[in-house]
Amino acid sequence: MLRNVPKIKLYGADGCHKTHYYQLVLNKIGLPYEFLDVEANEAHAKELRSLYTNGKLNFPTITIGKKKLRNPYKEDILKWMHKLIPSMLEIKHNTDAHKYALDINGEEAKVEYIVKDDGKLYLVHSEVPYNLRGKGIGKELVLKTFEKLTEEGHKAVAVCSYIKAVKSRDEHWRNIIE
Repeated sequence: MLRNVPKIKLYGADGCHKTHYYQLVLNKIGLPYEFLDVEANEAHAKELRSLYTNGKLNFPTITIGKKKLRNPYKEDILKWMHKLIPSMLEIKHNTDAHKYALDINGEEAKVEYIVKDDGKLYLVHSEVPYNLRGKGIGKELVLKTFEKLTEEGHKAVAVCSYIKAVKSRDEHWRNIIE
């Protein structure tokens, strides 16, 4: 489930081959975006110029929320989308290490658990790499963990104070996670 998707805009021109390339990339990713033709619409051109201190019509440009990408490689688009839209990421369950994890461009955010005799997963620790904190990744990590463990048929108990806080703010999870 996608949550907290910032507004994505593609500034370009209908006749520009690079603009068409970015449209294909964004369509394949499957996120909603707004195409702003800066050659056909002066208001779109003015908006694009305002993004740059030199006031030039630098296109194609993609904005993801407040992040501006000028003529980026596909890998850069994906890197920033993973950082700015963590709900795009797939959570992995590593049963050997007793953790649920999100890989964010090579860095790991994780929820660790222990299994007790009652068969429940006790969610004891959540962690987001320091440089990724404050971007909503922790909340998304916990919500994805809740979704994955219930999908797998597990019962869980929130022990970590942050995991308890996320659970308590969502009526749905208050009734499922102890």
